[in-house]
Amino acid sequence: MWDILLVGVGGFLGAQTRYGVSNFFARKYGTAFPYGTVVINLSGSFLLGLFLGLSGRAIFSEEAYRWLVAVGFCGGYTTFSTYTYETLTLWREKRVVAGVGVNLVGSYILGLAAALAGFWLGNSF
Repeated sequence: MWDILLVGVGGFLGAQTRYGVSNFFARKYGTAFPYGTVVINLSGSFLLGLFLGLSGRAIFSEEAYRWLVAVGFCGGYTTFSTYTYETLTLWREKRVVAGVGVNLVGSYILGLAAALAGFWLGNSF
């Protein structure tokens, strides 16, 4: 039960942070290029990597921190951070075909195809 609450609190904080960062960059640089999304994806990937790198330390070893920070905050802030960390994990495990071929390229290409299909379907009504 606590894990659900921790994920919810972390997700709320991550989503609010994403909203703030995105709006900041939109106001500062305009919306012709998604600067906020790029910053969010990069900083979220860094934060998740940093947290998981520190998670072996005594202070961050409790599972509650993983629910709050890794799953909740980083998941609410950007799912791209999970995508990049999982790709890194596959790479480190020498599962290059799975990491690069399937996860990295497959998610990217299939993600674009899914967005295109959803956009097409949404416009057909």
